[in-house]
Amino acid sequence: MLTVLITGANRGIGLEFAKQYAKDGWTVIACCRDPEGESAEDLRAIADGADGRVHLEKMDMLDHSSIDAVAAQYKGKPIDILLNNAGIIGPVPIQDHLDAQHFGTIDYDVWDTVIRTNTFAPVKMAEAFVENVEASEQKKIITLSSTVGSLQEDKTAAFCYCTSKTAVTKAVQLISEVLRDKGVIAMAFCPGYVKTRMGVGGATVEIPDSVSGMRGLIDTFTMDDTGTFRRFNGDTVAW
Repeated sequence: MLTVLITGANRGIGLEFAKQYAKDGWTVIACCRDPEGESAEDLRAIADGADGRVHLEKMDMLDHSSIDAVAAQYKGKPIDILLNNAGIIGPVPIQDHLDAQHFGTIDYDVWDTVIRTNTFAPVKMAEAFVENVEASEQKKIITLSSTVGSLQEDKTAAFCYCTSKTAVTKAVQLISEVLRDKGVIAMAFCPGYVKTRMGVGGATVEIPDSVSGMRGLIDTFTMDDTGTFRRFNGDTVAW
């Protein structure tokens, strides 16, 4: 039975990943900060209908000890896909906190939290679970990034969020080279401008469409794809 571990699985894109993988019979390790809280109600409903194949785990991306604790719990368990989905744009609603991201009024505490969540945490996840991925059939580490992190395709002046996505995409490229000889595929995705609570208006992509697109591509990835940066529709992001 194939296994996927998903961070930030309680809402938005992560919740949809959990829903779709569970529906297709995968074992799902669904991680979020408060699996017993109100924010995970929909995730618990998925778990309740999955015949024991969905396991909810408490994990905070800012607390590396919580990552280590889950990794210790699953030591020796093959994980086919490590899906680094969890991420933040900054304080929400974002419209009320735009100045925190703009030059001249940057909130450096916000920047610190965003980059620790969006950049440091996915790298820590890869370090903590690499042996699980190596032991699996598919051997894939998938990290959600964003086109706003591209040096070529975007110039959005949201300093905290954009730089965190630039950095994590570079980190994915480095991970792909470090793990190439182990047969592990590491790559980054832009899910598109998806209609989630992180948006500031104008989003055009429905969550199920984004997730279905990414899943279809993940299924086909080989070592020829490792280190690449793709959109949910298969296009390569020039970054």
